[in-house]
Amino acid sequence: MYVWCLGNLMETNRVQKNSQLRNADCGLRNKNSIRNPKSEIRNQEDHRVVITGLGVVSSIGVGKEAFWENCLQGISGVKPIQGFDVISYRSRLGAQLLEIDFKAFIKPINLRRMDRIGKMVVSAVRLAIDNSSLNLKEEDSSRIGISIGTGLGSSDTVDQFFRSLLKEGPIGAAPLLFQTAVPNAITSHCAIEYGIKGVNITFSHKESSTEMAMTFAYHLLKEGRADVIFAGGGDELSKPLYHVYSMLGALSPGRGKGTEGMRPFDRDRNGIVLGEGSGILVLETLEHAKNRGAKIFAEMAGVGLSGSTDGLLRYDLKGDSIARAMSLAAEELQTVDYISAAANSTPDLDRAEALAIKKVFKERTKEISVSSLKSMLGEFDGSGGIRACSVALSVYHGMIPPTIGTKHLAPDCDLNVVLGQSKKREIRSAILNGCSNGGSNISVWFKRYT
Repeated sequence: MYVWCLGNLMETNRVQKNSQLRNADCGLRNKNSIRNPKSEIRNQEDHRVVITGLGVVSSIGVGKEAFWENCLQGISGVKPIQGFDVISYRSRLGAQLLEIDFKAFIKPINLRRMDRIGKMVVSAVRLAIDNSSLNLKEEDSSRIGISIGTGLGSSDTVDQFFRSLLKEGPIGAAPLLFQTAVPNAITSHCAIEYGIKGVNITFSHKESSTEMAMTFAYHLLKEGRADVIFAGGGDELSKPLYHVYSMLGALSPGRGKGTEGMRPFDRDRNGIVLGEGSGILVLETLEHAKNRGAKIFAEMAGVGLSGSTDGLLRYDLKGDSIARAMSLAAEELQTVDYISAAANSTPDLDRAEALAIKKVFKERTKEISVSSLKSMLGEFDGSGGIRACSVALSVYHGMIPPTIGTKHLAPDCDLNVVLGQSKKREIRSAILNGCSNGGSNISVWFKRYT
């Protein structure tokens, strides 16, 4: 009898708890609830997601205007490395940031707690906020989010931390270095600086890190779980990172063959040139953007994710997974007029992406304009945010930046690559590709806003 009564009591408690959870999910709150009804899903309909602000900190310009002007002029950010010694390496070029006074963007009290990559991303968010004319004081902070992608976070800080640890043991580990060494410190700095209390998340997925951050933000906004999300990210160029890439033979000139340089799709391409920077998009639901009278650069209309199993340091050489990501992203492939390629001057990725484009677009391949902004910015894991800003501006202005450095297209990369000079073209929609070795491919579909 006792067992039967106890069983009934446990079952009753289980039903009551499940009922409470269901009620909570439906927005029915009790007086002790800590959940904010304003931060819940607004409705179950799909929301359109639009881009209302752009923030760029790059080797070819800081701020949307300077960046875009240099994009169209084909200005290269690739120059001899400064700040650390590269005399012992075959490769000696990099796309490093220009000198920046971060005090123009960040409160001095917060500035001293940040390392270099944190300063870059927080500054890019500031530029994006200003460009969007968003007044954060008038917004519900629980409906504002931040989604950042970074391949390695602060690689220089991590290097300093572990050097001190190895040299002096645990007593030499600097606490202030440790708290900024983790990748999500960047996102936390952004949230603290701008009072963001909504979603706060960091993605680290090699060269598709920022594309993943944008994908996550897109889905949250589409489902009505937020009004505004700052999405993008970045990475820094540091001495330990440069050393690792050089030892792997990934930097141009790979294995010492040919001339050093960044030449996507070129028959003489021979490896990457490392870069750095940060790019941030202000993503909003269309309803929210229209209510505040925001300027809309483009619509983020779809994303596609795929993977391959070719190896930790390999790309999908057949291009099948890259093709699958593009096909999943764009619902209207016939409207795609431009592809911002992930091509990074390596024989494998350039060839694989070219194959993928041909597989997806078939007879339309030669109609579609293709360019690689990495020819100006260099290659770095968090480049997708800057490249996404460029795509939004291309769709808005009807202009496509050139692929510089490339002189002669390789036979296996015979696409309609925009070379030398920027090209004027009405763009109905465009695809941004992010491809990382190890098998992660993400395509983001942008449409002209109508």
